Amino acid sequence: MKTRSIVTVASVAATILVVISGTAIGQPTHTGKPATSTQAPATTPMHPQGMMGMAAMQGEPHHLLAMAFKDTLLTFAKALRQGTTGATTVDAVFARAAVEEMTRSFAQMQAHHVDHMTTMDEKMKASMADMMKQMDTHHAAIQEHLTALETAVQAAAPDAKAIVTYVTAIITECEGMSTMQSGKMPHKRG
Repeated sequence: MKTRSIVTVASVAATILVVISGTAIGQPTHTGKPATSTQAPATTPMHPQGMMGMAAMQGEPHHLLAMAFKDTLLTFAKALRQGTTGATTVDAVFARAAVEEMTRSFAQMQAHHVDHMTTMDEKMKASMADMMKQMDTHHAAIQEHLTALETAVQAAAPDAKAIVTYVTAIITECEGMSTMQSGKMPHKRG
C-alpha cells in the first residue's frame, strides 16, 4: 500500500508539472520544434531604452519555470505539514517522498533563477539589486530548513514537531518570495 501511495504522489507531481509547464520534454512547442534543454533561449522583449521591462521580465520563460517550481515546492510543503501536524507518528515513506520532491523542486527553481538572471542586461540587474538580495536571502533560508528537514525525515522515527517547524519555515520563505513577486510589501526577516 505504501509503494502505491509513492507511485501516486510521483504520478500526480509529474502530471501537475506537465500541466503547469504546458509541454513536456520532447513534445512540440509553439514553434513546432521538440522542447529540449539544449534549445536556444527565446528572445526577450526589451523596454524601449533597451532594458527588459518588468512585465517582460516576469513573463520570461525561466522566470515562469522558477515560479512554477516554487509553487510545487510550496504544494508539497503544505501537504507534508498537513500530514504531520498533530501526528504522534510520522509516515516516514510519505515524509521522505514529499521532502524528495521539495528538494528536487527547489533545485530546479534555483537553476531556472540562475538562467533567468542571464537574460537580464546590466541596467536591469542594477535596478533589481535589492530584490535579488532579498531573493538570495529567501533561497539561503529555504536551503537551511530543507537540509534540516532532509535529516529529520531520515530518522527511524521522524519527529512530527520538528518536521512541522522546518516545513512551516519553508512555507513562510516561499510566501515571502511570492509577496516580492507581486509587488506587495517586501517580506522582512527578523
